[in-house]
Amino acid sequence: MVIVNYLIYDVVCKSIQHIMSKKRYHPLSIFFHWLVFLLVVAALGVIELKGQFVKGSEPRELCKTIHSLLGQLIFIAMVLRLGIRMIYGVPKRSGTSLLFSHLATAMNWLLYCLLLTLPIMGLIFLQAGGKEVQFFNWTLPQVLSPDPSIKKVFKELHEWLGNALYFLIGIHALVALWHHYILKTDTLLRMLNKYDPESK
Repeated sequence: MVIVNYLIYDVVCKSIQHIMSKKRYHPLSIFFHWLVFLLVVAALGVIELKGQFVKGSEPRELCKTIHSLLGQLIFIAMVLRLGIRMIYGVPKRSGTSLLFSHLATAMNWLLYCLLLTLPIMGLIFLQAGGKEVQFFNWTLPQVLSPDPSIKKVFKELHEWLGNALYFLIGIHALVALWHHYILKTDTLLRMLNKYDPESK
């Protein structure tokens, strides 16, 4: 019991320290950042793999099912990540002008919106196509009646925004590397949890 109380006290103290200092990302923010990254890579990878199989084949349908599940996990992880961001905040950017800081913030929020919107669009076009959407063994409530016109619109939007996601992730990664290797800032180190504010 004493050990449990100590661990709780330690977590609370560290959380307060993160909130007060804002010099580094909270460990939960770092965890969910990389979790979402891995889920997105897996979701994009499996949907690319889908194209290697014949339409209607079992492997192709399995890829679509896995892609749908990964999308739902991304949505849940993003909601949790945004909640953590609201509670603990984010450190102030260093080594960039005010303009680039605003652009980086806009880029982040655009990514957040896409990662929240794409799973919802996927749910809509699947249900509009008359398909059940499952989360593991649980079938999600049917919120739409089958409608081919709605399916067509949302499927095209989902695919178009999915392609845009490739572009935005690429820019996000290049900017992080630019900060690390060219500007020599601590941006990437903070998200890798290797930043030591005491050394500054």
